[in-house]
Amino acid sequence: MTNKELMEKLKEDMEMRGFSHYTKDAYYRKAKETIEYFNKPMEEVSTKELREFLMKYLREKKKLSERSSNYYNSVIRFIYDVVLDKPINYKQIPMYKKKRKLPKILSDEELNIFFDACDNYMYKTVFMMIYGSGLRISEAVAIRKEDIDSKNMRLFVRNGKGERERYTVLPKASLEMLRKCYKMYKPNHPEGYMFLNYKRNPLKAERLRVYFRRSRNK
Repeated sequence: MTNKELMEKLKEDMEMRGFSHYTKDAYYRKAKETIEYFNKPMEEVSTKELREFLMKYLREKKKLSERSSNYYNSVIRFIYDVVLDKPINYKQIPMYKKKRKLPKILSDEELNIFFDACDNYMYKTVFMMIYGSGLRISEAVAIRKEDIDSKNMRLFVRNGKGERERYTVLPKASLEMLRKCYKMYKPNHPEGYMFLNYKRNPLKAERLRVYFRRSRNK
């Protein structure tokens, strides 16, 4: 199988397994980078070469974290186990053992300082909702009016990890801010999206990350 054929079959195998858009994109990019590194058919790559790629190239040269290196390892395993149907010896290219770290919990004072630094009401509303409802960034920007269940004080999350849907709690403070935010942009809410950019299009996750970093630094 040529590498071009491999990449095409990779797409098909991910599609058949229902991978999310984000996972498919990440796997494709990492598979392409891996193939370009070896510059020969993946069927001809030896276990020793795979080990050098994971240890010397990713960890020593690119200075990637153990978590990022493990992602590449997962892609490599998918290529051989699924796409090529030629399983490799996992004992020779094991995953890095994950180090468990306790998350840093911000104090009430630190949270207040951060939220006070958000001088844009819409972004402040999004951040409050992310914190209070435990949402990912991609989930927050996808919230629509019909996802807000004020009667039962919950949010419907349609774009969760792995394309899974779920409900999560909706704090009273977030509900009040969402109502005010909605009125600020009324009546122009395309497809019911709650959060819009300056062009009145649905807010993008990357834009939210940019504003988060700005507020954090401030």
